[in-house]
Amino acid sequence: MRTYLVVGASRGIGLALVVELLKDPTILVLATARAPNRAPGLQALSSSRLSILELDVTDATSVERAASAAAALLPAGSGLDCLIYNAAVLLQEVTPFEQVDLAVFQQELLTNTVAPLHVVRAFLPLLRLPHPPSSTSSSLSSDISHRQSTKIVFVSSDLGSLEVAPTKAGLCETYSVCKAGLGMLARKWGTTLKEEGICTLILHPGWVDTDMGNSINIWMSEHRPGLSKISATESAARCLRVIEDARIEDAVAFYAYDGSRVPW
Repeated sequence: MRTYLVVGASRGIGLALVVELLKDPTILVLATARAPNRAPGLQALSSSRLSILELDVTDATSVERAASAAAALLPAGSGLDCLIYNAAVLLQEVTPFEQVDLAVFQQELLTNTVAPLHVVRAFLPLLRLPHPPSSTSSSLSSDISHRQSTKIVFVSSDLGSLEVAPTKAGLCETYSVCKAGLGMLARKWGTTLKEEGICTLILHPGWVDTDMGNSINIWMSEHRPGLSKISATESAARCLRVIEDARIEDAVAFYAYDGSRVPW
């Protein structure tokens, strides 16, 4: 059995990722929510292969507690195969830099850029544990070979691309800064983790029909009139295909949900 951890799974893309993962009977899923009792979509999923953890990514104690809870849920001596960091906030969708609320910007930075560092660091010991080969794959001999399938995925956005930025000036300015920082975190940290056989990638899920995606409808209709949103289900399925296909040789890469590369 492979084990996936989805951080930020109460709704939207995160919830859709959990639903898609549970379709594979060889996968165990750990899904986090800031308040599980207020995540009806997650609670409605009935599976013996799903464990729901309380995790507020902005609270240090909550992060450490969730990492300990995850360790207790895993089979003895087994680790995580994949960590997907999906938690994010978008609080200033079309606010120009001259009008940015700096306190709100700090809140965005904490959730979107600082928290991923803390969360991955807390769960990294579980990612570093060896993983028994599955019955459907060839036996892997060395510890480093076991960990070649281990992955860290940061769900991001093409808004974090420095090359794409001039084409989307005026849209999600502070969010874009946060995601650009996340890209640097992934690219530099992922380079060192690659030496351990851990594959790190950043993933743009597309313009998705979620609460966050819908918050930019007006800007998109004015500036990208030919572009249509995709469903959370489609985005999740295609993102998981990209994650599954990614190999250690490809680390550290910035992918879109359709498998194409996003420029840094």
